[in-house]
Amino acid sequence: MGNTIYSKALILHMKSHTDERPHKCHLCGRAFRTVTLLRNHLNTHTGTRPHKCTDCDMAFVTSGELVRHRRYKHTHEKPFKCSMCDYASVEVSKLKRHIRSHTGERPFQCSLCSYASRDTYKLKRHMRTHSGKVTPSLDLKTPFNLNVTENRTKKILFFNPFKHCFFF
Repeated sequence: MGNTIYSKALILHMKSHTDERPHKCHLCGRAFRTVTLLRNHLNTHTGTRPHKCTDCDMAFVTSGELVRHRRYKHTHEKPFKCSMCDYASVEVSKLKRHIRSHTGERPFQCSLCSYASRDTYKLKRHMRTHSGKVTPSLDLKTPFNLNVTENRTKKILFFNPFKHCFFF
């Protein structure tokens, strides 16, 4: 029995490494690797949220969303712990991003310049500098119609905790 469960789990895991997507949505044509992923997707069309939180009125399409919700809102459990410091996270993806702060790894490379980032959010924000679209500054004194270079300089000065130090 135990080997059968392990074998099924291994087969399911191996599917995650292929581009094969044999399970197609009859409503939109999107294809999925597993029946479970297709079923979850179909719930987004119907609005069905079968995974209900026992602590509040929230309900979710997937069990993973429910687990994440419970950890953030109710249990505050942070099972993903950094081996190099005291950091802990609700999500493994956030731990992976955090570990890059120790290793210096910056796997997300800009295709237009030498910029590289630890996470996709910062890369997407950076890409806007090439198009001239800058994310609005949190500095309310900074007008949003400044050109990219002026806006970036003002943000650096605004967010720099050492702005009054002449060494930096």
